[in-house]
Amino acid sequence: MKKSGTGNATYRGRLVERREQVLAELGMKLETLAGMGRVAEDDAAQIAHDEFISLQRNTLGYAQLRLVEEALKRLDSGEYGICPACEEPIAEKRLHALPWARYCVKCQENAGANFDREREPVGV
Repeated sequence: MKKSGTGNATYRGRLVERREQVLAELGMKLETLAGMGRVAEDDAAQIAHDEFISLQRNTLGYAQLRLVEEALKRLDSGEYGICPACEEPIAEKRLHALPWARYCVKCQENAGANFDREREPVGV
């Protein structure tokens, strides 16, 4: 989506800000885990649980970082704001809410529906 220089600068600023937030959050999580050191045996289960939660959050953080980096590359290449699935412009409202959005709402919903069909049923 060819936006004015001001529009691109706005999106770039929001994306760079989000990248900095994610990197800061990832750094704090790593420092917290490293600072735990040795703990009493009774606390081991809680520590293991906290580490599991931290690793899950890190996974989400790295996924968010990847989406932001990809959006910045699309801005640089001139492909920002164009859905790669249908090649239609992504709505300004969606880009305002999620400046790292890769797909338009319709294509994103279709991708989610396809994912749901491929998952195994739980509890059957």
